[in-house]
Amino acid sequence: MNKEKAAVTTAESGFSTYISHLAVLLLLSVMLLFSNLHIGGLSGLDDALYAHEGEQMLKTGDWWSIRFNGGFHFEYPPMFFWLEALSMSVWGITDFAAKFPAALAGTATIILVFLIGYRFQRNFLYPICAAWILMLSQYFLKYSMHAMTDVPYTCFFTLAILLYVMSIEKPGRIILCGLAIASAVLTRSVLGFIPWIIIVFHVLFTRRFRFLSSPLFLAAILLSLALPSVWYVSQYGLHGRPFLDQQLGVLTNKISTGNRLDLWHYLWELTKYPQLLLKHYWPWLPFMLIGFWSQMKKTLNHKCSSAALLVIWAVVVVGLLSLAEAKFLRYIMPAFPVFALLAAVPISEWLMRFRRNPFLRAGYILLCLFIVGIVVFTRPYPRAEEISAIGSVVEAQTEDSDRIALYTNGEARYDFSNQFRWYSKRYWDYLMDPTALSAHLNTDEERFFVVDRFSYQNLVLPSGVEVRKLIETANWVFFKKL
Repeated sequence: MNKEKAAVTTAESGFSTYISHLAVLLLLSVMLLFSNLHIGGLSGLDDALYAHEGEQMLKTGDWWSIRFNGGFHFEYPPMFFWLEALSMSVWGITDFAAKFPAALAGTATIILVFLIGYRFQRNFLYPICAAWILMLSQYFLKYSMHAMTDVPYTCFFTLAILLYVMSIEKPGRIILCGLAIASAVLTRSVLGFIPWIIIVFHVLFTRRFRFLSSPLFLAAILLSLALPSVWYVSQYGLHGRPFLDQQLGVLTNKISTGNRLDLWHYLWELTKYPQLLLKHYWPWLPFMLIGFWSQMKKTLNHKCSSAALLVIWAVVVVGLLSLAEAKFLRYIMPAFPVFALLAAVPISEWLMRFRRNPFLRAGYILLCLFIVGIVVFTRPYPRAEEISAIGSVVEAQTEDSDRIALYTNGEARYDFSNQFRWYSKRYWDYLMDPTALSAHLNTDEERFFVVDRFSYQNLVLPSGVEVRKLIETANWVFFKKL
């Protein structure tokens, strides 16, 4: 990569140094991601679920097995839950602590993109623009403030690519790359190995065939396999077939939902990620496409190593994950760093024409003030205010050993059940139909219930069961069956 570096001095920037830009990026990233992290609550389908499992890890003191609602849960590897439990051990069992690992990973990924851009150093502004673009990618910011695995996985993924780039000059760095990939595997299972696919394609493109059989490369591969294997093998030894079935079940569900697809529909679905990017990746999409086209030409016409890496990175992530039947834009989050690096190509080249123009400095200052304005005047969308209020009352009115019964009018609302579980710090029995609700109401023992107001008025009160209402909100009733 050294041969591709431009001999650009600090003075050519027109107004700053890399260190000062990096400091500004770090400060603004922290402001964007952490200032409002304590408010807004947790969404139910993933955030509250993962937060609950991190909480269970911390409370039980068992950091090796993942627990959910009083039992074991085998769907996901442990890295993110380790981060969750560690965060809660520092910040307490709060929404802020649950979202902290993702926000930290988001900040780190922005800095990693800067460092990758610096290694390529096409011009002085290139790494700065790439990091700014990622920092201002709304979809990336959104999931950097969710207690979910997407951004931490992307962070390990991007770190692996940076360490590979550094290993081209210092081959020993590939060992650290293997460690980063092992962390990605422990975060998102086999998807963590995707960086190896990118690396192998790039090594083949640059015709460094001996590197693939070098002891260092083989050791890095072995390390990325061995470290996750310790956990996987031990879990199979502890829990047997249920662990293996759930692990394989999650992977299978991601690849195929079980629906039969005709050929034309399948081919149309292959374009799903471009469709989603067309909808959500603004204003950067045109610049990213221009950058991709220019880097493709440099790859084919000039055999440019750095251009080839960017092209391979984007194509492998989007192309490989397009083959799976389940598609959500967050699944290709590891492509967002390379999208930023591609979009920075035309933007930085255009801005370099004005690098000595005082208006560029003024525009930079205004952009920084704009970020500050976003932090000051925006607030996260409230996700669980009502459920959080009920959860606090449930926690105060019940013992740790009590299991709360939840009924949601016969609808499968796992988002609600996860939120109630997190905000009450209790285990819950989720009742899925009126018969189950009636059976629990007619037992001899005292029990606590949370039901939707419609079901309370139309199923609970007409049943004649003696109850004591503890709290009622617009949508829910928490009561005790006497």
